[in-house]
Formats: sequence, structure tokens, C-alpha cells
Amino acid sequence: MVYAVTAALISALWIAICAAAPEFIWQGFWIALGHLSAADLVSALLIGVILAFFVDPLMGQLQDLLRRARSHERRDGTQHNPLFRVSVSLAFALASVCVHDAMSAFATDRAAGLGGAEAGLAPAIELTVGSAIVPFAVTLAWLSVRNRWLALPTGLIGGASSCIAGWLFSWSAREVIATTIVCLFILGLGYREIIREPGGDIFARCARRVAFVATIVFATALLLDVAFQFLGVEQFKLYSLSLFWVDVRFYMGWTLGLLLAPSPYTGKKPPDLQ
Repeated sequence: MVYAVTAALISALWIAICAAAPEFIWQGFWIALGHLSAADLVSALLIGVILAFFVDPLMGQLQDLLRRARSHERRDGTQHNPLFRVSVSLAFALASVCVHDAMSAFATDRAAGLGGAEAGLAPAIELTVGSAIVPFAVTLAWLSVRNRWLALPTGLIGGASSCIAGWLFSWSAREVIATTIVCLFILGLGYREIIREPGGDIFARCARRVAFVATIVFATALLLDVAFQFLGVEQFKLYSLSLFWVDVRFYMGWTLGLLLAPSPYTGKKPPDLQ
């Protein structure tokens, strides 16, 4: 039971962080871009070279050793072109350094605007936690659906998670209502997938549901906004342009998180949480 609970918490946290990451990186990137210098580029390049030529190969060798220790087999001998491998490693290394700089710049820039380093961390944490609450609660609700003691409380928390986030971070009533409706659809479709066929690909199937619901919602909202604008009823506009792209990044991150996170279901049989 301890293993199953830990695995569920790790999976939920993984997905939640991925859902929050795109907006955080996006805002930090534009802040960092305004302060970019030649020294920053050279520093990123040097660190990227070290990561690409030392850290990445070392981690690859360690993974191979662990894989062979588990399977008692050698690799199949397939090797990528060295130039291709180094190019990909260097690209990802540079990207990771730039992301780190962007996130640091985001917090630092906010700190400068609010008058102190501690104040600068508050909006960064608020942005991350506010975006992570709903995916975290919904994922735990999905993974607890087969447990008779946890299914109801986690389901209620998952369904109300957008209201909780809205209350904690002062969302507008329109944002709370819209997010709640979308997340209830996502929660219900995820329940259906897990009850129908739990397995190692459950998160991938849930990712398709999140992407499907988000696409339908965005298309419907845009069509309604166009209709309201045509009729001259501006007070019923559902999305501003900035809020629209914030939500696009949020649901994109949620979908990617589901595709990247490890599933606690290693087979057809669900983990024993009883």
C-alpha cells in the first residue's frame, strides 16, 4: 500500500509540475530575453558543452549498466551517429540552461518590481502552485477511484479543485466557472478510462481526453466570442486574447505531463490501495 500511495503521489506531482511549467517558462523567457547579453550566451554555451560531452554520456552509461543488471542482457549494439547524438545533447543542454536562466530572471524581475528578493519569489510560487493544484487533485482522484475509502473524498477534492485554486489565488468568477466545467469533463472521462481498462498506458489515454476536451472548449469559446462580437454583445465575451493563450499553455502542459509521467499501473491489474 505504501508503494502504491507513493507512486500515485509522484505521478500526480509530475503531471502537476508539467501543467504549470509552460506558463512559468513563457513569462520567464520574455523577461530573460529583455536582459540577454553576450556573457549570458557564452555562459550557457560553456555549461551546455559540459552537459553534452560529460554529464549526458555519463548518465547514459549508468542507465545502460542498470538496465543490463536488471535484464542480465547486453545492449543490442545499436549506436546513433556520434554527431547526431552530440548535436541533440547539446541542443537539450542549452535549452535547459536557458530555461533555468529564464525562470531565475522571472523571479528576479518580479522581486525588483515588488521591492525585495522574498517578494519576488511569491508571484513565482503563486503561478506554479495555482496552475498545479487542479491537475494534481484530478490525477489523485483518478488513481484512487478503485479504493472504497479514498474514491469519494479525492473525487470531491478533484471536482472542487478549481474552486479551491480560485479562492486561494483570487481568480475571477468567470475563470473559476469555466475551469470547473472543463475539469469536471476531464475528471469524468479519466474515470471512465481507468474503470474501463487500467494499465500502463492509462496516462496516455487520459492525455488524449484532456487534449480533446480542451480543443472542443477553445473552439466553442472562440466561436461564441465571434458571435457575441458580431451581435455587439461585448459584455459576454468569454476570452481575452492573453487569457486564451494562458489556458492553451496550461492544457498543453497538462497533456504533456500525462504523456511524460510514469504510470503507477505496471500492467492490467491496478495497484492495491486497500
